[in-house]
Order: sequence, then C-alpha cells, then structure tokens
Amino acid sequence: MNAPHGNTAPAAEQCASALDAPRAVDGGDSLTLLADKLRPLADSGRLDNVVDLLGLASDLVDLLDAPMVEKLGALSEQASGAAWTLANAWRAAQAQGLQEARPPGLAGLFQLFRDEDTRRGVALALRALQGLGRQMRHQQDDYAAPADA
Repeated sequence: MNAPHGNTAPAAEQCASALDAPRAVDGGDSLTLLADKLRPLADSGRLDNVVDLLGLASDLVDLLDAPMVEKLGALSEQASGAAWTLANAWRAAQAQGLQEARPPGLAGLFQLFRDEDTRRGVALALRALQGLGRQMRHQQDDYAAPADA
C-alpha cells in the first residue's frame, strides 16, 4: 500500500533470460530441483498456505510505517512498565504478608486505610473498576433492543 512496487511488465528479453535457469552445483537444472522440492507442498495444498503467509508478511510491511511502529513501541513500553509496577507491588505485599503471623483483622484493615499509600492504591483500583463499569454500561446500551421495535 504505502511502499512503491515495480509492477511494470518486463521486456521480452528479460522474460527469456529469467526462464533460462542457472545450473545447480551438481549440474542439474536448478528450477527443476526447486519444483521437485515444492511438489509435495503443492500436492498437499500447503504451498497455498506459504503463499498466503508471504502475502500477509507483505501487507504487514506496507502497514507498519514509522508512526505505527512508534505507537506500538510506546504501547509496549507502557504495558511493560505497568506489568513491572504491578509485579513489584505484588512481591512487596506478599513479602509483608509472609512476615505477619496472622492476617490483619477488621481493626487492622481499618488501620491500613489510615496510610496514604493504601488510600491511593484503593482509589486507583476503584477508578479502574469505575472505568470498566462505564464501558460495560455503554456496551449494554449498544446491545439493548431498540424502543421502536
């Protein structure tokens, strides 16, 4: 799509020279050797899959221009950063939980809410749940039966 392709027809001399196959190392015709190796794939229909895969790769090369690669790179960086942060918080909480003889009771849980970091984390989790709920509401609106029906 974005990349220019040379789709012009070659001259007759070029076609004739392309059909003159070079000799293989053992002296045989290299195109015949290639055809012999591709015949099982063609007979089983798997060569079609290879051709489709090459077409897909070509389409990806056309789609992956510089802005798209930058967007994918930024998204990958954000995802790995979020995973790193979550994994660190999980390990720290797990280590702290293993140090405690017993899990905190109800009063201990309320004492956790005195900590500013706990409140910040709970607020983050609640905001994330709020966003999920909002998306679910919009999806529900999309799938609701029309009032006119």
